[in-house]
Amino acid sequence: MPPGNHVMIRSPWKSNTMIRFLKRWQKKRAVRELQLRIDHCRKTIADVEKALSAEELRPEIALPFRRLGAALERVDVSQLDEPELEKIETATNKLLSEFRTLYLQGKLKNIHTGLLH
Repeated sequence: MPPGNHVMIRSPWKSNTMIRFLKRWQKKRAVRELQLRIDHCRKTIADVEKALSAEELRPEIALPFRRLGAALERVDVSQLDEPELEKIETATNKLLSEFRTLYLQGKLKNIHTGLLH
């Protein structure tokens, strides 16, 4: 056979195996990404709930955060998809925005003491 005229023989087993491997890898990667995002929501909720509990405000103010945090602990990320996670993130952000007024009025201290990004 002259140089440059190579014939590739593909094994259907190897191709199917590779495709299955790539699909599993993509699924695991997507689940890891969702896990990171849900963990961030959990951490944010826990930080806010802890800060609100430490404040000398009415205890019932921390209750929505406690409930949301408990609900997030029961979420099975492997059963979650992107739109569902976006709803969780939206709910978390909406709850945080409701407390923004108290923060801007100086009735709540800064919850996050680390680096901002």
